[in-house]
Amino acid sequence: MPFGLCNAPETFERMMDNLLRHFKWTMCLCYLDDIIVFSETFEDHLIRLRLVLKCLQEAGLKLNSKKCLLLPKKRFIKGFCYLTEPLQSLLKSGVEFHWGPEEVEAFNSLKKALTSDPVLGMYDERASTEIHTDASGYGIGTVLVQIQNNVEKVIAYASRTLTKAEKNYSIVWATNKFRPYIFGKHFTVVTDHHSLCWLMNLKDPLGRLARWALRLQEHDFDVKYKTGKKHSDADALSRNPVEEETETPDKFLAVTTSMNLAMEQKKDQDLAKLKLLSNSSKNEEFRFIDGILCRKNFDPDGKLWLPVIPKHLRADILRHFHDAPTAGHLGFAKTYDRIRKRFYWPGMYRNVVRYVMHCRECQRRKSVPQRPPGRLVPIPPAIAPFHRIGIDLLGRFPKSAHGNKWIIVCTDYSTRYAITKALPTAEVDEIAKFLLEEIVLRHGAPRVIITDRGAVFRSRLVSSLVDLCNIDHRFTTAYHPQTNGLTERFNKTLADMLSMYVDVEQKNWDEILPFVTFAYNTAKQETTGFTPFYLLHGREAETTLDTMLPFCPNDFDDNNITKIAARAEESRQLARVHTLRAQDKDRRRYDSKHQMVSYAPGDLVWVYIPVRKVGLSEKLLRRYFGPYQVLRRLSAVTYEVQDFDPASRKRKLREVVHVLRMKPYHDPAEQIETEDIPPKESYKGPITRSRIKTLEQNDSGALSSFSRGAMPHA
Repeated sequence: MPFGLCNAPETFERMMDNLLRHFKWTMCLCYLDDIIVFSETFEDHLIRLRLVLKCLQEAGLKLNSKKCLLLPKKRFIKGFCYLTEPLQSLLKSGVEFHWGPEEVEAFNSLKKALTSDPVLGMYDERASTEIHTDASGYGIGTVLVQIQNNVEKVIAYASRTLTKAEKNYSIVWATNKFRPYIFGKHFTVVTDHHSLCWLMNLKDPLGRLARWALRLQEHDFDVKYKTGKKHSDADALSRNPVEEETETPDKFLAVTTSMNLAMEQKKDQDLAKLKLLSNSSKNEEFRFIDGILCRKNFDPDGKLWLPVIPKHLRADILRHFHDAPTAGHLGFAKTYDRIRKRFYWPGMYRNVVRYVMHCRECQRRKSVPQRPPGRLVPIPPAIAPFHRIGIDLLGRFPKSAHGNKWIIVCTDYSTRYAITKALPTAEVDEIAKFLLEEIVLRHGAPRVIITDRGAVFRSRLVSSLVDLCNIDHRFTTAYHPQTNGLTERFNKTLADMLSMYVDVEQKNWDEILPFVTFAYNTAKQETTGFTPFYLLHGREAETTLDTMLPFCPNDFDDNNITKIAARAEESRQLARVHTLRAQDKDRRRYDSKHQMVSYAPGDLVWVYIPVRKVGLSEKLLRRYFGPYQVLRRLSAVTYEVQDFDPASRKRKLREVVHVLRMKPYHDPAEQIETEDIPPKESYKGPITRSRIKTLEQNDSGALSSFSRGAMPHA
């Protein structure tokens, strides 16, 4: 069936319905090219599967074995990830295969789980139905159970991770998960949370409780309490470490009613002293409003009285005003400004700064909002022609009439002379041939070669040739082409020059390449003050126009020849001085916009790695990966790092990284500050950059007077 025909799906479906007309609804279902075979027993399933496959074979239809799923059991094995974790770890890259007692036990446990009860039963509409639910500190577990022939039979397992504020959410989520099975019939909910037994009997539910009750009104059910020790099936699932799902809006703010906030304030012992002070008739800063302890807002904006937030609820407030979609993961200044207009607690600014600084998502995606790190370390000019060279590949270009697609480029760091050649492929033998014939045999073996970390330059053939010629091969740091800046800058100039003369179909670029390269080599360089051709050959090149002019030869006696040779050497030394001056000027300008940053061995850092994925926007992908651990400092701006997590290391390679791609790692586990430190001064007015510096200074210490019962200030 060809693609693109408007009636193709209908025709294909008609063919499949006719082909499986004797089997549909009795042993299989079919929609287009998707077929599902169902049975009550394993033996019947094999028979039915054979009948369906034979029918397809007789019709001349073929199946893709990679897209067929036969006898699947993985998703229905209780605690599958726990059972298979030792076996799954053996499949990771870089892990040595070791079959020890732990792996043997995991393998035997998995075999036992596949061949023993509980085997999932078929759903029976006439049987009594129960939903067993449980919520641990980080997950929900639920089991759909039916009493069939006086035996408790498991119909389905389900689990998911939760946030702290959702720990009582298990009944609501479980009924929604199994809605196709339980809608329209009476069932029993079994839970180990005794308070949930009274959920449907509350006279005036408020906030989240009211929303839960409304969502459960469509079901006919009873709630049955079961102690945690006897509630092992759902309890185990709730502690099963499944992948975290997208957080729902319900969790962003734990305090939803005034009654809840007043009760939460009573749990905080640190607020007891403030409550005593608020009862004083002389106190005008704190007072009770509807049973809630509030503090007067001295800022012109915001509410007049701000609720005092107890310590154990501050993390929820910070998450709501920073992590929630309505908060946008903004910086600490904007986050602090939002919170201070609505709430009060001592040391709020310091808590906000720490929370935002340690936010994992912000660290992964945001650049450091300050001057980039790293000072400029220029490569000094070489002391002689072709003493130090840079090599790079430029392309891929449209295939020319001669079959070329690439340009290999070589630049001399002493004279800035450039050598180019068009190549049909970027294979290793082409690179080695160019290096030998165009460089070594024409200009002598260089002392130093600088290339990027491409596979062709790190190949065994190129490495052998470099070692044979005793050449020091140096590689640029990854994702930092400025290390070979002279060659990269010539690449841009070369591309601009080619674009001026290339035809519409871009098939003649390799024919133009020698001409524009000659034009570059015979043009005066602003940095050196000379042409690359003159610095290399000791004379200026004759152009086609020069041959039309009268020839005026110099007097070539011994003294004149000596002067010409001396003048050429003086020009090279003068060009070196000019280059050093230009580099010093560039360095001062660069350093004025960058800051000096250094890391010590053992420090943890994020590393910038540009990622591209087909079908995804590069702007929406994470930019930083890690944490990486600094192993050693190679220079003022380069470090050797390795992935801090041994399980995440690929091939256990150590990477050389420029400091421009690094930023400090702040452990997200320390995002919430446990120590309550009140600030020193009252903060009033809008948040500005100048005030932020003042806030950082004033909000860094602790007032011992707060512990003695004195009045804190926001």
